[in-house]
Amino acid sequence: MQAKCRRRRAEKLSRASEPYTLAEIAKRDRNRCGLCGHRVPMQRKYPDPKSPSIDHVIPLADGGDDVKANVQLAHFVCNSRKGVWGRPQQLALVG
Repeated sequence: MQAKCRRRRAEKLSRASEPYTLAEIAKRDRNRCGLCGHRVPMQRKYPDPKSPSIDHVIPLADGGDDVKANVQLAHFVCNSRKGVWGRPQQLALVG
């Protein structure tokens, strides 16, 4: 369901999109949060703060695409907090 919502949002914003699953991204990222670096317990479910989520490195709203190269695994709480402090850090990652 979440994948369908991500694809629809990317389409609405005219962003590129490709199919991927949370499990694929978790395996690629070795179950590590891309924001804090700690292990993400994949068995936990939302609304647990440590539950796994997909984080767009460059948000769709800022011109990012919904593709594997632009997403990373993150704890739900880390991803939620990113809205407050994520933009300056992203600039550091890109530049």
